[in-house]
Amino acid sequence: MKTDSKMENIGFTNDVCADGICCFMSIPRRQNHLGIWRTFLKRRSASYGIKLLYTSHQTKDIIYNPCRCLDFYLKETTTPDGNTINVLLRCGIFGKKRRPYTCTEFPDKADSFMYDIPAPCAYNEYIANENYVALKHKQVFRLFYAIKDDRKLLGKISPSCTTDETRQKLNQCKGIVKVSAVWDGKPSEYFLLEVPKVNSILHISDKHPKIEGIKQAYDIWQGHIESWLERHYGTEWQDHLDRAIVQENDGLKKRNN
Repeated sequence: MKTDSKMENIGFTNDVCADGICCFMSIPRRQNHLGIWRTFLKRRSASYGIKLLYTSHQTKDIIYNPCRCLDFYLKETTTPDGNTINVLLRCGIFGKKRRPYTCTEFPDKADSFMYDIPAPCAYNEYIANENYVALKHKQVFRLFYAIKDDRKLLGKISPSCTTDETRQKLNQCKGIVKVSAVWDGKPSEYFLLEVPKVNSILHISDKHPKIEGIKQAYDIWQGHIESWLERHYGTEWQDHLDRAIVQENDGLKKRNN
């Protein structure tokens, strides 16, 4: 694989890789950034059964598969309420503090999945303010890491534990649920661990900035947001949009004062 001066350092918050979510949503269609080096073609732990699940009460679940180079690890931590499990996402090629030069331009790169979608990514909306989510979606949606209950996968994502110990911890950890699902045409059981809302996980650019407010998002993704508003509000969508912007501005003024 070619190396390049465009490789950049990235920051971390709460041990979560700052480009990990993009490794689910903005991977190249053919993953041609892998080059021809055989060592880079090695499957990393996430490819054995980790998925990103978008779900809500009124919409069909959406499943995102990870880049084959993504490593996924579990980290157990102790809190006042008991033990909890966090997720660490790492690029398996370039280590924990760098991104491959071909990934630095995602999601703006022409070969990126998000390049062809005139809309913000799901994680961008996941961490957006409540006014935006209430207006566009009219419901709360959630993101989960879906961890397949597979012996080979469980043995890879928690190196300090045996497979049975990892399974036991996932079964006992508060906030983790287990579901049966048919994804990719095969029935399996998955542990669902909710994705944290951490600003630094989102890889932003001029074309895909962080959602700061309703008007800002509407100006960038006008056609996409209008289609959602028309679906929810019919011919009165413009009135709902205008009122939501006014309410958001009023709330901002109160907070500033």
